[in-house]
Amino acid sequence: MKRPSFAEVKAASLRAIDSVLPHWLPEGKWVDAGHEYSAPNPTRSDKKAGSFKINRHTGHWSDFATGDKGGDLIDLVAYVERCSVEEACTRLAEFLSLSTAPAPAPQKPAPQNTWQPITPIPDEVMSYCPSKHPKHGAPSKLWIYRNTQGQPLMVLYRFDLAEAKVFAPLTWCQSIGTERHQWQWKGLPEPRPLLNLDRIAQQPDAVIVLCEGEKAADAAQELFPHAVATCWLNGSKSWAKADFSPLQGREVWLWPDNDASGQSCMGQITLQLEPLGAKVRQIAMAPFEHDSPWPEGADAADALAQGWTAERLSTLAQSGALFQATPSPAQPKPKPTANPTTKACPPKAKAPRAKKPESLPGGFRVTHEGVFRLNEEGEPIPVCSKLDILARTRDHKGGNWGVLVEFDDPDGTRKRLNIPASAMAGEFGKEVVVPLVNMGLRLAPTRTGRNARNDLQGYLQSYDSAERARLVTRLGWHEQAYLVPDQIFGQTREHLHFYEAGSALPPFEQAGSLEDWQQQVGALCIGNNRLAFAVSLAFAGPLLHLIGAESGGFHFYGNSSTGKSTAGRVACSVYGPPAFEKSWRSTDNALESIAAAHSDGLLVLDEIGQCDPRIIGETVYMLGNGIGKARANDRGQSGKPTQEWRLLFLSSGEKTLAQHMAEASRELKAGMEVRLLAIPAEAQKGHGLFDTLHGFTEGAALADALKARVARYYGTPLIAYLSALCDPLKMLAYQSILKETVEQFVHRNLPAHASGQAKRAAARFGLVYAAGELATGLGITGWPHGTALQAAQVCFGAWLADRGGAGNQEEEAILSRLRLVIERHGESRFTRWEQEIPKVDDHAPRTIDRLGFRRTQEDGLGSDRHTHVTYYFLPTAWKDEVFKGMNLKEVNRALVERGILEPSTDGKAAHSIRLPGMPKVRAYVVNAGALMGS
Repeated sequence: MKRPSFAEVKAASLRAIDSVLPHWLPEGKWVDAGHEYSAPNPTRSDKKAGSFKINRHTGHWSDFATGDKGGDLIDLVAYVERCSVEEACTRLAEFLSLSTAPAPAPQKPAPQNTWQPITPIPDEVMSYCPSKHPKHGAPSKLWIYRNTQGQPLMVLYRFDLAEAKVFAPLTWCQSIGTERHQWQWKGLPEPRPLLNLDRIAQQPDAVIVLCEGEKAADAAQELFPHAVATCWLNGSKSWAKADFSPLQGREVWLWPDNDASGQSCMGQITLQLEPLGAKVRQIAMAPFEHDSPWPEGADAADALAQGWTAERLSTLAQSGALFQATPSPAQPKPKPTANPTTKACPPKAKAPRAKKPESLPGGFRVTHEGVFRLNEEGEPIPVCSKLDILARTRDHKGGNWGVLVEFDDPDGTRKRLNIPASAMAGEFGKEVVVPLVNMGLRLAPTRTGRNARNDLQGYLQSYDSAERARLVTRLGWHEQAYLVPDQIFGQTREHLHFYEAGSALPPFEQAGSLEDWQQQVGALCIGNNRLAFAVSLAFAGPLLHLIGAESGGFHFYGNSSTGKSTAGRVACSVYGPPAFEKSWRSTDNALESIAAAHSDGLLVLDEIGQCDPRIIGETVYMLGNGIGKARANDRGQSGKPTQEWRLLFLSSGEKTLAQHMAEASRELKAGMEVRLLAIPAEAQKGHGLFDTLHGFTEGAALADALKARVARYYGTPLIAYLSALCDPLKMLAYQSILKETVEQFVHRNLPAHASGQAKRAAARFGLVYAAGELATGLGITGWPHGTALQAAQVCFGAWLADRGGAGNQEEEAILSRLRLVIERHGESRFTRWEQEIPKVDDHAPRTIDRLGFRRTQEDGLGSDRHTHVTYYFLPTAWKDEVFKGMNLKEVNRALVERGILEPSTDGKAAHSIRLPGMPKVRAYVVNAGALMGS
């Protein structure tokens, strides 16, 4: 006779649920119109039905008070009877009078494994690594397992779900018998590698700290910063599947979890390591029980959360108090003697774990169905849809505390929000509930709004955990990690969360593959110097931090429909969709938040003509200086922290910055000009901004094609670029190469006597060149080598020619100011100074609003006769009108050096002289011939 299978017993018990449940739970009753069976939990001291319920249609059961749950009636019987699932299946089969005679089960053919992992994973495909699991969503943490050369072998994702933590390995695989390659959610074959093999190989003299899991290894690394922390895959039950040979001859400290399983597996590992010549020491649990009871299952992560520090553990290690006297390998236990007449009995109770809290007032449970408050009887009262609290948050100064929450909106889109503690203590409905509801959180529909809000407030305020996240007000670099929305590149000690109430996150999104972008967008930049320059500029933003370069921008200007806006959108495609582009039509306050959100990256601003010409100069200063305004509150005290950023920005418009400011009678200062370098958009090839059309009929057709393509393919270049750039093993080398490349560009493209302003500008062009060539070398642009160099040289040459050379622009401004005064007012505002005796003519026009005197002298005879004109400027007019707003010392120095201003014999810039009709005064003597001929 055939023995009934689990599936058969499960189905039969569900059909007979009306007799099964009263048999095992006789004090229960059907509720909710017969859809659920509610009964006291026999494993607890329940006096009446409440939180323990079973679904009639599925057999799913759960106790909201304890979190215990199961998927069918076999699990329920095992739970109630405290027996194994196999024994529960047998008891149900006997109760239902199903045949239990043993019969050999037919062997199903093993499923064929059609995908084979490829190791190491090619660098170019790591940029395509999925950011989410198809079932579990975004991971709470991931680890990259690498070989000894640092090449990736596998990615391990961790998901902290409401019901349990789940791990999912991801490998790059090839379909057996075909050339197909793709990511597969599967692990590596045995023997499996250890975590951090690259660091183990790079630090041959470092101590190895071996833990049972990745999270524990991360914590151990922080607690033992001079060691290398590692672990094997899949915890204590899979140690035999790991390859421990890289630990040969090393000093290894074993840190087991505080449970029998951890002690047992570490004992077995000790037996594995000793033949390899490893010096093994096991960390004892006793030191951790000194301050408070050490919970069962506690590991390195718990030690870090409870305040243990590297200094304290180092002291214990040096004294030897941290370790057991000798490792304690587990001894095999004798197998119990089988007794066929003895019925299966409940297993012996395990060592007691920390007692779970009872269903006290204010207790909460979170399931996939939502957040529930448990009343005094343990009954779940719905509060809202599922809302996970991820961590406590605070800024880098330890202030602005709050909680970071995560939930799905009705469309299934994952949302995150930081809720400040001050908001929870203030107007909770307005400051907390309204933003959550607007983002898609659903309050319980069966309760009054006030009660649901009160319960939600209690849920958030009762959160207490060691999990921490740091609030940051800008994206980009934070120590060795680069932050973009929903992703961190590089190494960071804790989770980073971007938080700025006044700004929206830029759309760092991806569409298409990197190869699509290279073929459809990048290929059209080859031979088009201004397009290639714009794309290289996009890659230059993340390099500012690495080489300590200053913020700054470039401005393409020229007639309408030359392709200026197209270049900006092509640059945006490195980061995201066309919506990544911003407009100059913003207040300077709004631009502060926008700049902080684009820090260490690219900011594209279209049409400078939309910005108020009265403030555009100060706005350029602000963007280039990388810091916003300091603001006071209503009490005159310092308000919210001043925002800071580092970025490169690309502007466009029909006019230059100087022309735009002139509309509001504002004067361009040299500092503004060097912060926003103006490049003529016209390439002088008859196609507007383009040098070559790549087969298109005209420049407009190429521009339209690019605009259409950047709307379909975007974002993947940045992901690949940051993945390579944030490699800690190569970051120092990148820094050295980049600095040298920038210096060479400046040296080769400027004369030695060039002004400091020209050198600053050339360094920025050089950084763009270095970034483009670096991205090309990393296989991201798809360009031939030298494309970025040619683009930078062409654009720099255009800027230099438009500027008028490599001289000091401030000195040119001084000369222009003085020439303009004399050209406009040389006759009307300067009194003629006659030689010898002044001639008095009452009918001659009088000088109104005088600036000084003009003296004309003639030398020579006949054809060699020359006229020399000298202007004598009165000191007040010189300072307060002619050179108002300028540094007078710098003005005088520049004019004296050029032979325009004649200094006095006492070394001062102004002469002491008696002017016609005036007492002896100081006057500035200007040689008009030297001025006009300079």
